[in-house]
Amino acid sequence: MDKVLIKRKLSEHVKHAATYYPIISVAGPRQAGKSTMLQQVFSDYEYISLEDPDMYALASTDARGFFDRYKEGVIIDEAQKVPELFSFMQGIVDKKRTPGRFVLSGSQNYLMHRNITQSLAGRIDLSTLYPFDFEEMATITNWDEDIETAMLNGFYPGKLTGHIPAKMFYNNYIKTYLERDVSDLVNVGNMTTFRTFLKLVAYKCGSQLNLSDLSNDLNVSVNTIKTWITILESSYIIFMLPAYHKNLGKRLLKTPKLYFFDTGLLCHLLGLQDEAKLRASDKYGNIFENFIIAEKVKYKAHRQMDPNMFFFRDSNGLEVDLLEIKENEEVEMSEIKSGKTFKSEFLISMKKLKALDSALKMNLVYNGSESVTLAEYRVMNWRKLHE
Repeated sequence: MDKVLIKRKLSEHVKHAATYYPIISVAGPRQAGKSTMLQQVFSDYEYISLEDPDMYALASTDARGFFDRYKEGVIIDEAQKVPELFSFMQGIVDKKRTPGRFVLSGSQNYLMHRNITQSLAGRIDLSTLYPFDFEEMATITNWDEDIETAMLNGFYPGKLTGHIPAKMFYNNYIKTYLERDVSDLVNVGNMTTFRTFLKLVAYKCGSQLNLSDLSNDLNVSVNTIKTWITILESSYIIFMLPAYHKNLGKRLLKTPKLYFFDTGLLCHLLGLQDEAKLRASDKYGNIFENFIIAEKVKYKAHRQMDPNMFFFRDSNGLEVDLLEIKENEEVEMSEIKSGKTFKSEFLISMKKLKALDSALKMNLVYNGSESVTLAEYRVMNWRKLHE
């Protein structure tokens, strides 16, 4: 089959930002389509990758010579591999602040390095490209016909447009990820344990992160678990959904929930490789919840919207899966249920919260075919998430 070319929503922002900032940065996971998108948007730019051994050698041993050769109009892929380039770039763009001079991309969040963030502050536009969101997926015929198939296939462009079987794609994805990204950061003796850790983290999706449990299960220190979690976050494998509290200090102390950016990878790690196994799995509800919350993260990032997303649990045990603070400071709550039949008990927590604050907007996102509006609640099929 021929590959399908799908326009990325983020490309509009990137193109616009390049008329203002000398440096454009697009980070995101491997295989999210960063290079493809940037080469489409900046089709007249030279493209280089620091995964090319010759380019890496030049950039890492002679940064000045590298920039003598690539003065402007260049896309530098996997830029995080040579952090020294960023401080050189600061001096270069301060002398000549031509908009869109350098375009950077990377599969690790290199902005977690404080010195990079400081050196390029005010000179760089930052954005993140994730796997496809629902709106981008609309180009693919019948992608949403069967939710189990959609969750198993995931949203990585290379897998979907290349029609690669899920098991083959995700086996190679994990192998590449471990070899390229993790081997530089994890002690080689711990690689087998790290593989086990990756699968164990998949079993924790949709639940609050307990470092001590993971430490005990794997017989490694809590500090090692913290480091490994940071590696998964910085390479866009997982993300954390923080707990909501009106007091910011208390919010930061609460334990976040853990989710994967891609349900295809999540299902693969859980050993769920066909629709029947997925439907029968005791993790089905968690995977459906992950499916919806990851979509919200991707959709907002691709449109440069503030995420402002949390889960809600109060001292009385009232819990709602998703709380969003909108741009007008309006609070919107969503319960996420994998059931196909609407049940009034889906609304129990939200009804109690509504009684405490009638201004709260309440949604139920579920797997049923009907989308209805009750007196104070909007009940929607997951396909209508952005309507």
